[in-house]
Amino acid sequence: MAPVPQAGTAEARNPNRSEEPHVMAQPQTPFQLVRAKYLIDGKGGAPVENGAVLLEGARVRAAGPARSVAAPEGAPVEVHEFPDGAILPGLIDVHTHLNYPGDGTHTNDVMKEGDDILLMQSIVNAHSYLLRGVTTMRDNGAKNNTTFSLREGIRRGLAQGPRLVLCGNPLTITGGHMWQMGAEADGVNEVTKGVRRLIQMGADYIKVAVTGGTTLGTYPNLPSYNLEEVQGIVWEAHKFQRLVAAHAHATQGILNALDAGIDMIIHCTWREPDGTSRYREDVAARIAEVGAWVNPTLYQMLGGTRERLLQKKESAGLTPSEQARLDDIQRFSPQRLDQIRKMKDAGVKFVTGTDCGWGEMPFDRIHREMDLFVQAGFTPAQAILTATRDAAGSLGLGHLVGTLEPGKEADVAVFRGAPHRDVNDIANVLAVFQAGHRVR
Repeated sequence: MAPVPQAGTAEARNPNRSEEPHVMAQPQTPFQLVRAKYLIDGKGGAPVENGAVLLEGARVRAAGPARSVAAPEGAPVEVHEFPDGAILPGLIDVHTHLNYPGDGTHTNDVMKEGDDILLMQSIVNAHSYLLRGVTTMRDNGAKNNTTFSLREGIRRGLAQGPRLVLCGNPLTITGGHMWQMGAEADGVNEVTKGVRRLIQMGADYIKVAVTGGTTLGTYPNLPSYNLEEVQGIVWEAHKFQRLVAAHAHATQGILNALDAGIDMIIHCTWREPDGTSRYREDVAARIAEVGAWVNPTLYQMLGGTRERLLQKKESAGLTPSEQARLDDIQRFSPQRLDQIRKMKDAGVKFVTGTDCGWGEMPFDRIHREMDLFVQAGFTPAQAILTATRDAAGSLGLGHLVGTLEPGKEADVAVFRGAPHRDVNDIANVLAVFQAGHRVR
């Protein structure tokens, strides 16, 4: 096997498809001025009190203190005032599943639905998430062509949703995690063809299941693809300037992904073959050294199911199996948060990806994911970066979105409160602008 090429910068592998222009009607006035109590521009500095952002068509013209941000003299301008709000870049969720309802329906049952139903579910989810202030989202696996059809529908103005970054179907071994989506491939030759086929379909990046998952009959505690297969996937994807993200629960799967030159590790739950979770300082150091991003999907593992079971325990009581499940989550929660804290201290880079749609994760809780980062030792300001600047960088879109700077896409979200003090204020959406168009 030839050596895997160096990954290079994320921007160097950014697919042009993600930069296709929006077709939404632009505002009649060329300038829009958004003013609020706070401006958080996503660059990592302190919030600006009494801040503003000036939008010129689909681009940001200026951002900073309100006293210094204004439209050119004599130019018509539409002013939006939010005296109790905070202006942020449009949020970015790097891990979503548009086909899924987020109501606990098992993936095997969701995948029994026809493509038409899954497409309609995806339309609803995309619009709902845009209204929540998420203006860019990466889908992490869908059946057949459903998300490609949605993206084309949004481009044509037939549906409304965030900017979509798509893998289409995740590559997986025969019978592996998410096999029903349509991209089973085995052996170096077949996975190479699989990458090429996905790129032909329109994939912006490649997702690979390097371990099993919750798909019935798969093995989350063991690697699925061997190292040579993962190397073949990464080599071929990077050749065509596509990033690669690896679904990885088992530690050996994480190691295989790192050896292959992966760009992002999803979940990263440190599972041993016996199912226990054992943090490895040496592996965390390698993740930090190579600069791979980690999307830990914290709320998926620690949030939705736990909250439902606690509510049921208070109202109707739990069955023995439900109580055992709750006990497992309660035991694992502090361990998982401690793992994230140690990884952060080791220099690992994190991004917000909720895994929404899958399991008990609806499209309305990105703030809960960010709050779990805070519980793991991040400041609220650092947690915001995981869903703005850093998320954009991890997708190769840092030149386009993620911060409020002149020339970037006019994707803006306004929330009531002070998210830099409490990220749960992100639940209180006041306004969303996508490419300069205010979403109603």
